[in-house]
Amino acid sequence: MFGLDLIRNLAVRSLTLIRPRSDLVSESKEYSYLENKDYLLSVGSYNGDITILKYNPFQKTISKVSTYTQPKFQPSWQAVHPTQKIIYSADEGSPGGLVSFRLDKATGELKKLGKAEGINGTVSIAFYKDLAIVAAYTGHSIQTFDTNQAGDISQARDTFTYFLKEPGPNKERQESSHPHQVVIDPTGHYVVAPDLGADLLRLYSINGARLSELQTIPVAAGSGPRHVAFHVIDKPDEIYERNRTMLYVVNELKNTLTVFKTHQYDNGTFGFIEVQNLPTLPPSSTEHLASVPSPTAGEITISKDKRFLYVSNRNDYTFKDKKFGASDSIALYKIEPVTGFVTFVKLLQAGGITPRHFSFDESGKFVAVALQETDTIVIYKVDPVSGEFIGAEDHDLSFPVSDRPVCVNWL
Repeated sequence: MFGLDLIRNLAVRSLTLIRPRSDLVSESKEYSYLENKDYLLSVGSYNGDITILKYNPFQKTISKVSTYTQPKFQPSWQAVHPTQKIIYSADEGSPGGLVSFRLDKATGELKKLGKAEGINGTVSIAFYKDLAIVAAYTGHSIQTFDTNQAGDISQARDTFTYFLKEPGPNKERQESSHPHQVVIDPTGHYVVAPDLGADLLRLYSINGARLSELQTIPVAAGSGPRHVAFHVIDKPDEIYERNRTMLYVVNELKNTLTVFKTHQYDNGTFGFIEVQNLPTLPPSSTEHLASVPSPTAGEITISKDKRFLYVSNRNDYTFKDKKFGASDSIALYKIEPVTGFVTFVKLLQAGGITPRHFSFDESGKFVAVALQETDTIVIYKVDPVSGEFIGAEDHDLSFPVSDRPVCVNWL
């Protein structure tokens, strides 16, 4: 979509697995949480593969356990159902849709359970009980599906399709509506869907197994909202607030982070007050850029301890001449614990080109980064005090995954 052939030619594609070093014991003492245990991760790639990896932080090893492959399958997003423990994958192909899998943790093999066709370009999944809610980017739609413990998926229950009266400011990317994600708010009352093409946050109420449209929340014209993250503050500074819910929005086209303070009123409506708008790339970091395509913000994630917020920047080439090649960046922000406002800290090395997705393990001690155009998964330890990635300078643990890995999850 963004001149990927050019990036592919520039990217370093020969990263190799680094085996245990002689300082293993001394380093493990310094980071006492490095248990000698295996973690499983799933990696979705545009070539039709879902790869299962095994990571052992103590032994400093990553290895491939299994690969599920299917022709004409574009598994660009995976999510694990919180109670079913079934892996659901979006299919960004044509037609799009939803596919379910069960993981045999003993063998690391994926077994396909069910499939339902949907509108083209399914790119995101959220769950409310057994209701799966998806966003379809090229299909301009939000859809819902019923699921169950067996992994069965119904035909689409609700479909909301949108078109624009005229293109947005970015005529190439905003020629139509493009919902890019679905996220359920912390109360479970409503769904937020950032629409990159329409410069809107679309809201839906959840009524049992059905959705109903609510109001839309505009963002700055030409911003292109891509992904969002919620954050609940239990003890805000205003006495009359029992808690405060913040919504952080990463805008792909303008490379900005917009912060909203939200409120749910008794009449069922919602208030969104914009309180901050910050760049994901400081001006000084982009002065050297002459790259085509230009940088675009990607994923947004909050640390497990709720102290830090991270946003990936794709195609910015902030870090050059590293032993592993050029690297894009991940912006690190500190979250103010009382107000929920954020402060930019620094840019971290992503470890390669086009960090489309990254995720933390349940403990928050490790982060895995999917580098789409370097065809690599990189895993870093996370400094619990600073929130920075340990080992980013040396890039000492990575694994090649072809072709174009775009989603990585801890299982």
